[in-house]
Amino acid sequence: MEQDFAIPLCIAEGNRKVGRVWTFSLPSFVTCPGASPWCRKHCYAWRLERLRPACRRAYIRNLALSLEPERFEAHVLQSLPEDASLVRIHVGGDYYGPEYAETWRRICEARPDTQFWSYTRSWSVATLRPSLEELRALHNLELFASLDPDMPLPPADWRAAFIAIDPRASGMPCRHQQGQVESCLECGYCFREREGNVVFKVH
Repeated sequence: MEQDFAIPLCIAEGNRKVGRVWTFSLPSFVTCPGASPWCRKHCYAWRLERLRPACRRAYIRNLALSLEPERFEAHVLQSLPEDASLVRIHVGGDYYGPEYAETWRRICEARPDTQFWSYTRSWSVATLRPSLEELRALHNLELFASLDPDMPLPPADWRAAFIAIDPRASGMPCRHQQGQVESCLECGYCFREREGNVVFKVH
């Protein structure tokens, strides 16, 4: 069936930090049911959206498309190049509902040779946890539980993404933030490994 691509989907190549990988984002806050007060106060994605209104408009279009799961799935699969080897889901935004998370599960399953990775605070939302557990079980997606001092610890079998100011933080300090590598792509810890936490500076 011919697909309707009247609303453009924004899947972009990553910035200097991420490297030459593909990224997908949604608008912050409105798609972040697991955001804590600390997260809302320090959200780097919201700062980017304020500085670059064109980015926010693109993310809003992405959100509008995601509300139609079958259409959204077709858009993503059509927009990703066949040779896309690495995709970061949600530089901004988060998994806002079970059906949306399920759509990403189908996308990942349709691209078994593409590696995906993502950080989420939605793990703390009880109604979303089962869908995220299904995502986490995929062989080609690494999903981290993002947290901060306002949040409880995630289940023990989840990889965690800590903020360095959290006294509970344990794991590998982000090598890009340490100046050890040029990009996430060069490091690969978050998407090539299958275990181990990461610790980010506040940014």
